[in-house]
Amino acid sequence: MTLQTIGNALLILVLISWIGFRQMTWRPVAVSRMWRVPAIMGLVGVVMLVQTVKPAALTALDLGVLVVELVISLGIGAWMGSIAHFRRLPEPVQLGRDGRDRRDLALYESRTGAWGLVLWIVVVAVRVGIDVLAGMAGSHLAASTGVILLMLAANRAARTVVFAARLDRHAAVTA
Repeated sequence: MTLQTIGNALLILVLISWIGFRQMTWRPVAVSRMWRVPAIMGLVGVVMLVQTVKPAALTALDLGVLVVELVISLGIGAWMGSIAHFRRLPEPVQLGRDGRDRRDLALYESRTGAWGLVLWIVVVAVRVGIDVLAGMAGSHLAASTGVILLMLAANRAARTVVFAARLDRHAAVTA
């Protein structure tokens, strides 16, 4: 077992625990803030890939695995966004530090509950399964931490897109 494998396992455990906790609890929602986590994870993932992967070393298998993982992550993220529950807060909650940014004003709170947690377990199981199969087939890109972060960022971004659209429709109906 390499140091990168141990680091990846720890990263996955920390992210799953953190996001799993957030799935199970009601949390105030400001859509602008929901974009921060996927943006940060995506940026860090791209930087890590650029630093560790040489373009000449990429194979068709690496790119194929990347596309398959991306499609699965986006699909499960959209599914998470579609099962999210939300409810109107009795009073708006200001999530920003200075209180001046209206985009950080939460009117709703949300959670995905147990199904969201189950979908996170599916994301991890599929990710590990693809990593093992791709590694046996000769792909070295699938096991990189950068790809893990990109897949999690894609999942969170798809969830945010679907959730924001649902929230807009809900707000229009209740207004």
